[in-house]
Amino acid sequence: MRMLSIKNVSFTGVKMKTNIFIDNNAWDIFVDQNLDLSVELPPEEFNLKITREAEFEILQMPKEKREYVERYISQKTIKTDSFFGFYDESLPPNEQRNGGFDVGRFIDPEEARLIQGETIGPSKRPTGLLKNEADVSLAARSLHSFVITCDGKKALKRAKENSSGKIIDLKKYIPGTSLYSFIKAEIGFLNS
Repeated sequence: MRMLSIKNVSFTGVKMKTNIFIDNNAWDIFVDQNLDLSVELPPEEFNLKITREAEFEILQMPKEKREYVERYISQKTIKTDSFFGFYDESLPPNEQRNGGFDVGRFIDPEEARLIQGETIGPSKRPTGLLKNEADVSLAARSLHSFVITCDGKKALKRAKENSSGKIIDLKKYIPGTSLYSFIKAEIGFLNS
């Protein structure tokens, strides 16, 4: 009988999927390599996610990249993770950050502490997000899930160094090799 394991949770032989959040900058490599994420990161093993803030960035992507991302979202290969919260009167409906009932999940206290400890804003980007907002949101997720990124600075770097954030640096990936093997090796290293 297998015991509960933080690395890859398992209950009596039932293997739980590994949660992976995709940073906006990782899409460049996926598109350039024409990677099929359903093969490279199979849904039987991985829950691929983006943050609500990442949805804002998708609209600003070049057409080819946007269509690639939207294809995986429409196929339900990638799901959006948002925190539960109520409607923010200071933002228009299409710029709401939180998900309401049956949409958002409760924020973990560690995630909340990390977010509160980071500087966000004050300048607004063309995406509608405040400066550093998307990175801070991802850094919070790295406390319990893996984050694939090409950006190892600021909030993500601090999460990795100070809070044991699970950051997978995609800059170490060698194009033309197996993304699956690279990700599995990085997960093994970060879990050791």
